[in-house]
Amino acid sequence: MDTNRSFAKSSFRRLHIDRKMMGILVVFTVLGIFLTISVIVATNTLSGLRGYSTFQVNWTEARKDAAFHLLNYINTRDDVYLDGFKDAMQLIDNASSIREELKAEDTDYAYLQELYIQTHTMPNDVDNMIRTYQWFHSFGDFQIAIQEWIDSDGTMREMEGLANEAQMLVNTNSLTFERQQELTNQVLALDQRLRGSKFRLAAALSSGTELLNFIMLWIAVSLGLILLTTGGMLSFRFLKSIKNWEREIEINEQKYRSLYEQNPNAVFSLSRDGLLISANRVFEKAVGMQAEVLKGSTIDRFVEKSDIKKLQFHFHRTLEGTPQHYETAVVLKKSAPMHVEVTNLPMVVDGEIIGVYGIARDITYRKEAELKIKEQLQEKTHLIAEVHDRVKNNLALVSSLIQLQQNLSKQPSSGNFFDNTISRIHSMAMVHERLYQNETFSSIRMDEYVNELLETIRRKYSSPSANVQLITHTNPVTLSIKQSIPTGLLLNELLVNAFKHGITEDNGKIEVYLSQEKDEVVIKVSDTGPGLCKDFDLKQAQTLGMTLISVLLRQLDADYQLSNEEGTTFTIRFKGIDVLSRTG
Repeated sequence: MDTNRSFAKSSFRRLHIDRKMMGILVVFTVLGIFLTISVIVATNTLSGLRGYSTFQVNWTEARKDAAFHLLNYINTRDDVYLDGFKDAMQLIDNASSIREELKAEDTDYAYLQELYIQTHTMPNDVDNMIRTYQWFHSFGDFQIAIQEWIDSDGTMREMEGLANEAQMLVNTNSLTFERQQELTNQVLALDQRLRGSKFRLAAALSSGTELLNFIMLWIAVSLGLILLTTGGMLSFRFLKSIKNWEREIEINEQKYRSLYEQNPNAVFSLSRDGLLISANRVFEKAVGMQAEVLKGSTIDRFVEKSDIKKLQFHFHRTLEGTPQHYETAVVLKKSAPMHVEVTNLPMVVDGEIIGVYGIARDITYRKEAELKIKEQLQEKTHLIAEVHDRVKNNLALVSSLIQLQQNLSKQPSSGNFFDNTISRIHSMAMVHERLYQNETFSSIRMDEYVNELLETIRRKYSSPSANVQLITHTNPVTLSIKQSIPTGLLLNELLVNAFKHGITEDNGKIEVYLSQEKDEVVIKVSDTGPGLCKDFDLKQAQTLGMTLISVLLRQLDADYQLSNEEGTTFTIRFKGIDVLSRTG
């Protein structure tokens, strides 16, 4: 687990954020954006209107120049005045082209900018003039101004027709005094009409400008008031949230301090350098010193020297972001060492590990109890071992007494009885001997037991010169003492019978199989002897050995299978519910 990542949370996420304040902040931001856009639009529009005012002045001057030069040309017939008239008309033609290009759907902006420059418009105002026309050309006042513009162009076209007529009459030397007076009067009439258009055009532009100024002012004032109101609400909510945050921080600090001070365990914090930062009263009471006195020192002084390296290892592992849990002993001046269980946790601030929190729990009583339990267990272990040893010795004593009784017996037929009894006792004594030798006294390895039992019975019932082949197939099987003794007695009876009845003329083969198959223990003992009679029934057997086998099978709750093919094979299966380990 990456502790740095798990603790790396921003203060924004940790604090309780006022949702209403966040909503007001969003509204405030949006309104601020709208106000900024409005100011930009207003600035650009005013720049465009200024450009159109300049444009109107230039157009008016061109109209005056055209009328002045045309009147002088009619009266003086001087071509210089005619050229002046044509220059003035060129500016008016450019203005007409500008209007037509603005109205076109596929406006050529580069050409339009060039035309504006040719009409002596300020270059910085050109783009804003184009945008102003596109945004506001449908307004009523601007529609009136555009119509006056169109009508004035029509009047200028009439004046241009008079100029063409005058030029033709002058060139043909047919301009009479009467016609000269008529042309002069017509030009003056047209000029008077243009003067009226100029005033109407100026009035329309002025009215449109005032309307736009009012709209922009209203938008700016409205947004400004809304912004002021929103800003006030935001400030109020923000101040309230700050107080809530401060209160929340204060409550969390009190909770932390309460958890820190009221903790029944010793709690302390260390810097990345391993120096003590703080500790609670339990820690102070344990070491017998105030935390303020210990502040800035290491805690190595309170642990045994043999544990210092372990302490440092766990400290550095915690700084890497991995919580640690370990045990150590605290050395105290006025009392015996105190055993503690320590938990180290990373101290994380803003995603950075700045130190280590430590929680030390006093486990001295638990350690003393564990030591006492170990001593008692060791004592009981010795007692159990002694019991098994004495049981083994007592069984050996009984076996010796039976052997002595056999030696004193005057009936030769009783020899087999004594031998079988001694063998049975020996099989039980071997179980107790193995339990005595084991580290645990609740189970033994039956595969090892089988090999030892087989060798003991071979020495008892087979002469050294006999050609007896012993084959074992044993896998590690561990049984509890509850099943070990009846299993040992059962193996003893089967093996004794195999040696006594399965070996003919000191020749033969005895095979033993022992294994754990799933949850079943399987034992198989076979020999190459003449086998049992065909109608043999174990339940109806009269001999002590067979009766004992039947009893032991019931005790183990075992199933058995008897085969007389090529000798005798006895197969036993029982559930190893007390098996402690299926493999060694």
